[in-house]
Amino acid sequence: MQPSKTLFAVPVDEERNTRYLETRHKAVELFARHGFSRVSMRDLATCLGITAGSLYNHIDSKEELLFELIEELYEALLDGASLVTRRKSAPTVRLHGLLEAHLRLHERMAAHFRLAEYDLHCLSCEQQASILTLRRRYEQHLVETIDQLTGKPASVTRRATVSGIVSLLNQLPAWVGQPKAGIGARRKLLHEMVMSTLQGALRATEAAVVHASPSSQALK
Repeated sequence: MQPSKTLFAVPVDEERNTRYLETRHKAVELFARHGFSRVSMRDLATCLGITAGSLYNHIDSKEELLFELIEELYEALLDGASLVTRRKSAPTVRLHGLLEAHLRLHERMAAHFRLAEYDLHCLSCEQQASILTLRRRYEQHLVETIDQLTGKPASVTRRATVSGIVSLLNQLPAWVGQPKAGIGARRKLLHEMVMSTLQGALRATEAAVVHASPSSQALK
């Protein structure tokens, strides 16, 4: 990641670190609340407590800041997935761990997830390609785990299924409210919903592969 200019630059001391985090938090919340395309540079400057003219001394463009925020999210997802994968646990345990890590990150970076799902198209083609590369690297952790779980190599259909599950993980927590039983019950509900969807999708893709196989066609 190559952060923008001074206001968003990586800090070197505790005081600047606090300001850096507060500034990025304000920006990501503003974008997520109103929609990136609806936030002007003047709106952003007002939110950050600086003049519109001076904002260009701190960032090159809104798009560059959006790119950094989405990049930050996928780097965090990759870090979490790498920690789970390094434990060398059984595929079933690893799969549950990957889903749990994703859902827990959503609790801390919900606004980032919203930007990643709904505002990615606002980036340049080059920036989108860079984010897509990060996402594919993240998806690969899930693909490899499912390969080990099923004992079968990933097909194009399965990779598409995993990509859909990642989108579901990115969006689902925002759709499900907080149950009266608390955050633990919500996590359990979300986890079960994703696992149920994944299992159903894998069964459907396996059935489609069998149905489309030459031997299956010959029996018709």
